[in-house]
Amino acid sequence: MKYRSRTEIVAMILEAANGGATKTKIMYKAMLSNDQCKLYIQFLLKCGLIKEMTNGEKRYYSITESGNKFLFNFEKLKQMLPTIMEEDIHDHYNLTVWTFLISFNSFPNHTSVIKPLQF
Repeated sequence: MKYRSRTEIVAMILEAANGGATKTKIMYKAMLSNDQCKLYIQFLLKCGLIKEMTNGEKRYYSITESGNKFLFNFEKLKQMLPTIMEEDIHDHYNLTVWTFLISFNSFPNHTSVIKPLQF
C-alpha cells in the first residue's frame, strides 16, 4: 500500500462514517489499526467532523455537516491537482532546487559556494 497522508486517512474515515458506522467498520474501511482508529476518531470528534451516537450499548459514528463539507472540498482538491507519483514529485523538487542554485550561482557579485541540497 502506498503512503497515505493524514488528510487522506481523515477522508477515508469520513467516507466510512457516512450513514453511521461502528469503530470496527471505520477501522476496516480506512485500513487502520485499533490504536490509530481511536486517535483519529477522538481527533475528528473534537474537530466536529463526526458525531458519536449510541444504540443501546453500541456506539456509532456519523459524519456531520462540517465533515461533509470537508469531504466535498477534499474531492474538489483531488480533481484539481494532477496525479503524480511520489518519485516524480521528488525528482521535480530536486530539479527545481538545482535550477535555483544554478541561477543563483550565475550572479556576478555572488562569491559564496552553494552546494545542492540532498533530499
